[in-house]
Amino acid sequence: MIRSFSAPAKVNLDLKVMGRREDGYHLIESGMTFFPWFDRLEVSCRPDGEIFLECQPAVTAAQEDNLVYRAAMQLKRGAGVESGARIRLFKSIPHGAGLGGGSSDAAVILLALNRMWGVNRSLAQLCDLGVQLGADIPFFLGGGSARVAGIGEKITRCPDTPELELVVVHPGVTLATATVYRGVTAEMIAGRVRLEASSERVPEGGYPLIFENDLEPVARGLTPVIASVADQLRRWGAVTTLMSGSGSAVFGVFAEEETARRAGAAISREQPAWQVKQGRTFNIHPFDREWQSGI
Repeated sequence: MIRSFSAPAKVNLDLKVMGRREDGYHLIESGMTFFPWFDRLEVSCRPDGEIFLECQPAVTAAQEDNLVYRAAMQLKRGAGVESGARIRLFKSIPHGAGLGGGSSDAAVILLALNRMWGVNRSLAQLCDLGVQLGADIPFFLGGGSARVAGIGEKITRCPDTPELELVVVHPGVTLATATVYRGVTAEMIAGRVRLEASSERVPEGGYPLIFENDLEPVARGLTPVIASVADQLRRWGAVTTLMSGSGSAVFGVFAEEETARRAGAAISREQPAWQVKQGRTFNIHPFDREWQSGI
């Protein structure tokens, strides 16, 4: 039986770099929610124990390098599963955009195979596995809007995160996460820590009132087109703009759906090389609903 699952994008409503570990990983705090830009995965079990991954559009990289394949293999080996899987991955979320597409796909395959193989690992166990593969994977496994901390493994659900009308724009430039984080200086981190010490904390279950991303100045220095995207969004009525994650996608927040729709259409006409998506953020991951529906 073939099962089909949606893997949504995420946007960071804020992102603060709070420190750096000795192993090089940066410590962050971030509010994250889902955005309706979806990849899709079709999954079926194989009795021969092999895992096959097919990507659409096709990619030149070996399947062993794909995060979805690596997640499936980690679960299989860790649980001693004899079954295999055939996975078809239909990509829509742009790569290197700060929208978490690869992590979202990997989280969905962990959730799906955990049930389809009858592994029945707990959410905490899946998160422990997932964070070894990608810092954003625990967020996607968690199932809802959240504040994340540490390297991404500390999750606090925020069910009251407001749903926002967004236009998300990817200018066609890929930014490597590691490259952006290398631009974060000790002075930037020290300044952030001092600022946080003198600021009111976001209440538990709440959400950031100020949209800010400590990585955006670094990314703008690497890729000036990010500033052009933000300017375009504001010109078409965005109340505020912010780069998501480590970039290069930028989103604009709009007061009304119709204004956002017009802005998205206008930017698509003016910049046909950019990928533009208009939609409303949402707080609940679709996996449980899709699993129960049996699609």
